[in-house]
Amino acid sequence: MNFQAVCQQIEKSYAGLSPQLKQAARYALDHPDDVALQSMRRLASMAGVHPSTMVRLVRELGMEGYTEFREPFRTRLRTAPGAYSRDARSLQQGTSVERLMQDVFDQGRSIPRELTNQLSHCADLLGQARHIYVAGVRSCFPVAFYFQYACRMFRDNVVLLDGQGGTFADDLRRIGPEDVVLAVSFQPYSRNVVRVVDFAISRKARVIALTDSPLSPLLPGDDVVPLVLRSATPSFFHSVVPAMAVIQGLVMMLIANGGDAALDGLEDSESQLDAFEAYWLDGDRRRGGLLS
Repeated sequence: MNFQAVCQQIEKSYAGLSPQLKQAARYALDHPDDVALQSMRRLASMAGVHPSTMVRLVRELGMEGYTEFREPFRTRLRTAPGAYSRDARSLQQGTSVERLMQDVFDQGRSIPRELTNQLSHCADLLGQARHIYVAGVRSCFPVAFYFQYACRMFRDNVVLLDGQGGTFADDLRRIGPEDVVLAVSFQPYSRNVVRVVDFAISRKARVIALTDSPLSPLLPGDDVVPLVLRSATPSFFHSVVPAMAVIQGLVMMLIANGGDAALDGLEDSESQLDAFEAYWLDGDRRRGGLLS
């Protein structure tokens, strides 16, 4: 039974349901994402009913159990089309600048506290890796690029899969159990990044997935360390603010755990940048800049 059929069955049965069952059914129809993501007990709590009510609702709809009931909702969440145009239309219909910017700023405060231990584990994996391969494309490319750019200031084993010359995954040819992939993608998920994850798993490499849902294709099983972040905003693009905050945190943890080698690497990078006069200094304009 697909999602549409489940909704039709709920609507067809609604009139004959008890008040508690109606409450549960209405919540399911109004909050399909919650059905897809939450356990039965958690969903019942959110709907304001007893867990046994959810069990009775499932049986009333002619299903064997909650898993059968939830699967169409999960499929819908994985395959929902038209998000860009829908959200852009919502923006054009009156989202205020204040609301839009507040939502963006709120993203930086939306990182769950429970990610702290997970981040420590990820930093340990990255710190011990022979090579770190970073995969993030399209709107997630800045996140992947920043991680590689910052890490190359103090270590030389970080490889950005940037696809120059059509060689997106060529650097993965010799990936193995001593390596780690850091994959970044949010819905709609990049096919190439998903393929990187699958290939890395097939080679027994460790994978860290920075993504937006437990149902993300970047999380095919227990072989992947999940970093799940909220990324939805009123904009028609997801926000990369939480992801960037996490990436900056990982970089800082790698430096903190890197000892003298990290400090020496940073000093070498500073010397190289100084030699190439990479950054603007006060007085440059007077010494022969464009306006001299």
